[in-house]
Amino acid sequence: MPRALVPPHAEVLPGRLADWRPALARHYKRLGHLSRLRRFMAVLPNSSLQKIADRASPDIVLGIRADGRLVGVLEVFKGDNAHAEIGISVEDAHQGQGLGRALFLDGLAAAEDHGVRTADLYFSSENHGIRSLVSDAGGQILQRGAECEAHIDISRFKACHDLSGVAEDLATVRILH
Repeated sequence: MPRALVPPHAEVLPGRLADWRPALARHYKRLGHLSRLRRFMAVLPNSSLQKIADRASPDIVLGIRADGRLVGVLEVFKGDNAHAEIGISVEDAHQGQGLGRALFLDGLAAAEDHGVRTADLYFSSENHGIRSLVSDAGGQILQRGAECEAHIDISRFKACHDLSGVAEDLATVRILH
């Protein structure tokens, strides 16, 4: 299946955040023990993941589909001064296939298209996948014990537009909100 970044419109996917909170909750709950630790820096029960999804208010949500369903999510929370925080997760069974890389690179491109110039990611120090993606994007990583904080200057990382075809035949990346 070819990969495409599709702008939001009602025919493709509902554009309201409230419509996507249930999809976020289902995705979060399908994350395994280690994936929850890597994404949220804690192994949270389903009830806590539901609360996170219910209260989520990202400015941009990208989803990646495989096997006919949403298996990966990238959320961009815009702040002041063209800055944002990014959260990303891919379900366990779909990790190591390049889906996270495609999602991450398309997420950087989408964030830049929406005026974001710098972004932070917070993740577990055990999350070698995100560490690699951030390093490839020229980001700086600060480790404090078991937690890492990454800073990416998106405006300097133009290669994200050229490298985003990595998982070309694996999935579709769509802007959900």
